[in-house]
Amino acid sequence: MMLTAAIVTAAVLGVTKVVRDWLILRHVRAAMDAGTPEDRVRIGMRLAEALGGRPGPPPAGPDGDG
Repeated sequence: MMLTAAIVTAAVLGVTKVVRDWLILRHVRAAMDAGTPEDRVRIGMRLAEALGGRPGPPPAGPDGDG
């Protein structure tokens, strides 16, 4: 009984993570499609950093800020 509960819990948590990641990527894609080229670069850099890429300074925005 305990093993079944553990397996069901792991399955539910796995499905939850997949759905959450899918929703996040859907929002990222919408932002990329609606953004300017500069926005796309900033979004891509933030996404790469969040996924474990090498952190770096953000690119300067149109008004010169980071």
